[in-house]
Amino acid sequence: QVKKVTNKLFRDYPDIISFSKLSQFEIESKIKSIGLYRSKAKNLKESCSILIEKYNGKVPKIREQLIQLPGVGRKTANVFLSIVTDVDAIAVDTHVFRVSNRLGLAKAKDVMKTEVQLMENIPQKDWNGAHHWLIWHGREICKARNPLCESCFLKNWCFFIISNSD
Repeated sequence: QVKKVTNKLFRDYPDIISFSKLSQFEIESKIKSIGLYRSKAKNLKESCSILIEKYNGKVPKIREQLIQLPGVGRKTANVFLSIVTDVDAIAVDTHVFRVSNRLGLAKAKDVMKTEVQLMENIPQKDWNGAHHWLIWHGREICKARNPLCESCFLKNWCFFIISNSD
């Protein structure tokens, strides 16, 4: 859903100046199909102002600067850095968190520790790809509810299936 909405937004508002002219209410109406659209619209409006005033309308390419923007946390910053700037980064969303802990790539109870452990256990050159692979695997095979363990090609190495087969 986010992809659909952002594709239309980028088409209709190709730069930050054109987008920044929208009111928060107008942004809300354009992203209403996305969850938490009111707070996201507020964050987008505030971020536009900051980007124009502080960064000359450009999105910074430094994690510490990115996470200062309203609504941008470490995960979003890492996604941006990984995809847009090709900086090696692992963004830990719910899928990455679940799959990496089930597979034993991490053994952590929070996303930051999971990210650190993944960075220790996956070669840096593979971080960007691993992030996408783990998301795909979490959406298609290793689902939160009713994971498809029997058809999973990693079942022989999976800590989740091994610990639940007793």
